[in-house]
Amino acid sequence: MKGFLFLSDSGYPLEPNLMVPVGQPANAAEGRYNTSLKKTRVVVEQTIGIWKARFKCVHQKGGTLSYTPLKCGKMAAATYLLHNYCRRRNIPLLDDPDDPDDPNPAPAAAGARLAAAEQARRRQMIQEYFS
Repeated sequence: MKGFLFLSDSGYPLEPNLMVPVGQPANAAEGRYNTSLKKTRVVVEQTIGIWKARFKCVHQKGGTLSYTPLKCGKMAAATYLLHNYCRRRNIPLLDDPDDPDDPNPAPAAAGARLAAAEQARRRQMIQEYFS
């Protein structure tokens, strides 16, 4: 598998670069895959939450930023660098009691049917890495 993979929950369909949980694990390897996926997603979501808490410019209500895609990319890159700088130097987050947690829910499932090719690809990855 070359390139990259995105991790998601069952609210999204299985796609070439989007790995979602196995609906009903049929064996131990699929169960380990689901557990690993869930644990990894928790770490990623917590990290994004901390990043959004530190930089309010990337935490907009409604789930979208009001800038061009190019500007959004530059903002993300700059704030990632600044966030890592702050972490290395133990600069604490500022508390903002008026800011609620991220209210943006994940989109609804795009459908229960997954493409056969994507199911085969996921099975191959589970067999290779989780068996």
